Amino acid sequence: MKQILSGFALPVMAVIIALGAKTATATSVQDLVRMKGQDRVFLQGLGLVVGLAGTGDSSKDSWVMTKPYAMLLENLGDPVTSLNELKKADAIALVYVTMEVPEFGAVDGDQMDVQIETAYNATSLEGGRLVFSPLRLPAPHAANPPLMAYAQGKIILEGTDLTSGRVRNGGQMVRDIKTNPVSNGRVELILKDEYAGYPMAARLADIVNSTFEFSGVDRLAAAENAKSVDVLVPTADRADPAPFIAALLNTPVDPTLIEVGARIVINEQTGTIIVTKDVEIGPVAISHANMRMNSISPEYELVFGQGAAEPTQGTWIGLDARKDAPRESTHLNTMLEQMRGMNVPVKDQIQIIYELQRSGALHAEIISE
Repeated sequence: MKQILSGFALPVMAVIIALGAKTATATSVQDLVRMKGQDRVFLQGLGLVVGLAGTGDSSKDSWVMTKPYAMLLENLGDPVTSLNELKKADAIALVYVTMEVPEFGAVDGDQMDVQIETAYNATSLEGGRLVFSPLRLPAPHAANPPLMAYAQGKIILEGTDLTSGRVRNGGQMVRDIKTNPVSNGRVELILKDEYAGYPMAARLADIVNSTFEFSGVDRLAAAENAKSVDVLVPTADRADPAPFIAALLNTPVDPTLIEVGARIVINEQTGTIIVTKDVEIGPVAISHANMRMNSISPEYELVFGQGAAEPTQGTWIGLDARKDAPRESTHLNTMLEQMRGMNVPVKDQIQIIYELQRSGALHAEIISE
């Protein structure tokens, strides 16, 4: 059912239809894209951490740390007469402070986590507390960029790295950062990396065009390139585009229509291999350690391990090709199942996958995490 948009207003029913369909399909346009103009923003600044138990910066060879500490004491009404007075200070640390503002922006008073990292030679931030630190937008050419937020609070260490940590809700906005995805009467939908490609960009434009109809315009959406889809905002909705954008983002998408290329996701740290359904390997023979694999000839397809005799035509085990694929093509998962059956270590499986890609026999993109 098309949602017909007149030149005067977006019908409320259109929004209701889109929102209701979201529940039914569990997939919508907003799951596949982000909107240009709504990007993450990072605020940054330098700060001081106090309360360290002898693990702070050592200033015996440099004044990098003692100078800002002296400025802090002066601001607190306890100025020092000479930086030599702070030469042996080791309970404080100069740190780099960052805060990520979400893509939807933030307003005065919003609180967010801040990330802390040592900027000099402190060995641990355990037990430390961040002193009031101003945060600004990265502006290398600005003489005095405006204060956007401040950060302070107790540092929580995460993982085994003692030189970085987080302050929960330690940052607070003092200025608004607002985003506007509408530019020149249009919004640009940017496909997430895992979906980017001309097939999916064209398919997304078709989905939008088949859902909405705008009088006087043949096509509301058009694929600009492999990653972005340009969508026209109805004239009557440009002063208040929120209802239209909500309906657009909640447009249901049939998961079976999502087109992505053949991909393999590999996480070597966790030993995880994820293979999409259309990953094929061409005819290839592999010898790795005590394992051999051959998919060149259908009659001689086998995986066998240590202690196995030299194969003959009668003793080889077949690797089943996909029924809907050419006989010369074998799904990668078939080969992985055989390797798992032979107790081939995951790290060896990953190494073989990369070698298959280098040889040109693997017809898929590898994404390393």
